[in-house]
Amino acid sequence: MKRTNLIKTIISLSLVVIIVCSASAQIFAAQIQEDTVSPRWTSIAAMDVDMSFVGTQGNASATARKQSTAEEIVGTLYLYKWNGSYYEYMDEVSGYKTVGTLGLSIDFVAEVGVQYKALLEVVAYTDGHGEYDSMTYYLTCR
Repeated sequence: MKRTNLIKTIISLSLVVIIVCSASAQIFAAQIQEDTVSPRWTSIAAMDVDMSFVGTQGNASATARKQSTAEEIVGTLYLYKWNGSYYEYMDEVSGYKTVGTLGLSIDFVAEVGVQYKALLEVVAYTDGHGEYDSMTYYLTCR
C-alpha cells in the first residue's frame, strides 16, 4: 500500500514539474535580449540578375531597388567569360538612383559553348551607412 502511494506521489510530482516547465518555456522563449544581433536589411529592398542569348548576341541585365528609407542605391554589373581556367573580365557598367529602381545592362557578342557570369554588386545608403549585397548569374551560350 505504501509503495503504491509512493509511486502515485512520484508520478503526480513529475507531472506537475512537466506542466510547470512546459508553461514556462514559452515565457522564456518570448524574452528578447537587448544585445541580440539580428540581420537588418534596412536599405536594400530587392535585387535581380539575368542573362539571355539570341544566337551569339548576349545581354546581361540587373535591377536593384532600395527601401524607401534609404537615400541612394549604387550598383555595378560585371560581365565575365569562362576561358577554361578562370573567369576573364569582359565589361562592366555602373549607376546610381535616389528614386526608383536602378537598372543596368550590358550587350555583348558571345561564343557558342562558353559560360558567362554576370555579377551584380550593390550598396544602398541609409543615414550614411552602406548596406552591401551581391548576386551572381551563370549561363552558357547555346
